Amino acid sequence: MLSYAPATSYELKQRVGMTIGNFWAFAHSQLYDEPARLAEDGLVTATVEQGGRRKRTYSITPAGRDALAAWLATESREQTEVRDIGLLKLFFSTIGTPEDLRRLAQDRYESHKARADNYLAQHEQIVDHADRWQVKTLELGIRFERTVEAFWAEFIAELDAES
Repeated sequence: MLSYAPATSYELKQRVGMTIGNFWAFAHSQLYDEPARLAEDGLVTATVEQGGRRKRTYSITPAGRDALAAWLATESREQTEVRDIGLLKLFFSTIGTPEDLRRLAQDRYESHKARADNYLAQHEQIVDHADRWQVKTLELGIRFERTVEAFWAEFIAELDAES
């Protein structure tokens, strides 16, 4: 995130929440601890505000840009990790009631629809001025959420047909 602009840990938390936090989970503490570790490693610098709250603003160094470039050049063949509470509950739904299953399907449908709608709104806000690759991440997010939304809509239709 510092490759785009210098930031305090709080600003990093805000940026992550509006961008990569949509698809990569971060412990908020990591956004406060990691910049200090990166500074120790010479990958970022820290400038401390003189007075006030003495906020630290972090900036990426040339060595940090080189490390980022090296990381970007590595292969990325890992399987996508899916941690979806809806799929977990669906797997064990034999034990639940038909009402539980219907509520699960409806809740997951609404959740994925809301997230896709949110991504679409973000896309419309940034499409004309944001980094091309940031826009592409939102486009994939929209497609993913719409696909999962459609799955749950179809499942609700199956449940309706059965009852």
